[in-house]
Amino acid sequence: MIAIDKDYRRQMEGIYHGLLQRAAPGEYDENALPSYTHSNRLMAWLFWKRIDIALCFMGDISGKTVLDFGCGGAVTFKYLNQKRCRIVGCDENILLAQQVCRALDINAELYGDLSDIDGRKFDYILALDVLEHIENSAALLSKFKYMMQPGSKIILSGPTENFWYKLGRNLAGFSGHYHVKNIHQIEREFSAVGFKAEKIRTLYYPCPLFRVSLWGMT
Repeated sequence: MIAIDKDYRRQMEGIYHGLLQRAAPGEYDENALPSYTHSNRLMAWLFWKRIDIALCFMGDISGKTVLDFGCGGAVTFKYLNQKRCRIVGCDENILLAQQVCRALDINAELYGDLSDIDGRKFDYILALDVLEHIENSAALLSKFKYMMQPGSKIILSGPTENFWYKLGRNLAGFSGHYHVKNIHQIEREFSAVGFKAEKIRTLYYPCPLFRVSLWGMT
């Protein structure tokens, strides 16, 4: 199964290139826009592959309600919209997601803070390459649990921060100084509060750079 095909990538890369041309240097580094559009095609492919695996983990999501926490450049929204999902995005830089939604002609509920979504339940929560920025995530994980219902799933993605990851990041021209933990620490935090990993993919041995995982409640 492939969730993101060449046409999907081509459209999103076009939008991101336009945004980057009008942005200050480094403005969208944390949102990974330079990575999705990187001149090194292997690096760009790797970043798109993370998203493709995460969306494939979701299976049949037709009509489901999905929260994309740390939605950034709304990279998942095109796929979710195609599946007729109810899309809720949350990100500190909500202006970026708004611009992408306008370019895609997609209606999504967008919030700048998770506290603005109190009382809502979701079939899926996406937390893709965002939790490595958050040092104390105990309250956040508790809120995620509150937002889930029987059968709900959460999907994580994050960097290993190992030697190979740091080497690749430096070669690509990114600092990564904004990362305070790695995906292994994040996964241990999820296990400690009652989440159970159901699927895990590592990209790629023998140089593991990212892990993508699907979690349910124990």
